[in-house]
Amino acid sequence: MAQQLGPVASVLLKLPGMTAIARRAAASYQNAVGAELRKYGLRYDDLLNEYDPEVRKVIETMPPEEAELRAKRLTRAIDVDLKKTQLPDHIAAKQDIWNPYISSRLGALKQAQIERQSE
Repeated sequence: MAQQLGPVASVLLKLPGMTAIARRAAASYQNAVGAELRKYGLRYDDLLNEYDPEVRKVIETMPPEEAELRAKRLTRAIDVDLKKTQLPDHIAAKQDIWNPYISSRLGALKQAQIERQSE
């Protein structure tokens, strides 16, 4: 965890009690993000920058059904936002917002690139 952070964050996390505080803050932030995503019926991976070449490649290679579902979620989110409403609670509760349908494939793509470079 500390290797992905900057030098200041790495030092701060070594202080007694800071890891627990950081975990509570992260859980609170995740709950807030989850609540906002449910309002619009989005998944966390829907927010990834599709102009990033790696993300674009993953989106282009995903199954057509999944790409269509993503497009529908984005369209619905825009519609809900323009109408200044929220999804009904019974629909929002069904959303699996933390399903890493792009992130998992992105990790595999990056791993394949690393393997190709090391050959």
